[in-house]
Amino acid sequence: MLYQVDRQFENQLIRIPVWTQNPERLVIKVRHYKKPYTYYFDTAPIIKGKDVFIVKIPKMPPSVIIELYNEKNGNIQYDGTFKVGNITMAPIVMTFNSSQIVDSTVASFARFSDEFAENAGILSAQNSIYVSPDGKYRIHYLDVIRDDGGRELRTPARINSQTGIIEIAKKYYIRHTVGGRKWTNWHEFSHLWRNNEQANELEADKNAIMIYLALGNPTIEAYNGVLRIFRNSPSNLNRKRYDELNKFIREATGKINNQQLNQAA
Repeated sequence: MLYQVDRQFENQLIRIPVWTQNPERLVIKVRHYKKPYTYYFDTAPIIKGKDVFIVKIPKMPPSVIIELYNEKNGNIQYDGTFKVGNITMAPIVMTFNSSQIVDSTVASFARFSDEFAENAGILSAQNSIYVSPDGKYRIHYLDVIRDDGGRELRTPARINSQTGIIEIAKKYYIRHTVGGRKWTNWHEFSHLWRNNEQANELEADKNAIMIYLALGNPTIEAYNGVLRIFRNSPSNLNRKRYDELNKFIREATGKINNQQLNQAA
């Protein structure tokens, strides 16, 4: 099933209620209405009974296309295994201590990072250099990232601690949603401009999560960003790191929800 949702708010939240009688794995993808390789939401949970998909899109484009289908049946026009309720829109409430998190350095990088993440699928990656309007930040966009021996690295991004240049590998980067790309950018940013210990990966993870959520991005992509870290390198140490970040995301999300409830009251 396909649905088109138009922009009503600059930072838009889309609620998509669904219902199934039996446990069904529903695939939902939300993409730009015409720009290739530009997905804002991509997940496939098992749903039983009533549930609601919450899609957050800061800087909402003119329209998005929602693809929603049962994984076992494929994207067919009519499917009796699930029902979709009335799709509604609302502005994203950004209350999560934004004044404490979003300082001038963060705000400057956010404008540059958001635009790059949004357009990464159509930008050239032939060793191209992209520079922020204030000249402070640089992204070296490559087809892939290689080590000093010329071997391809299976990483979407890394940052040079000496030059501050962020290297991004298009081959892996465009596989992520726009939110996932932003999370990746914030992780690299945090190493140099937020961390107390520059090389501390866990600290960069947490700083990235805080900024990412404060700017109204979807929580699911914070989880996906964490999962991508460990997918290709399982170990007891990484399992502990994942558990700590999982707890950190839950606590941060709880704070956001509490602040939104207090604001509504």
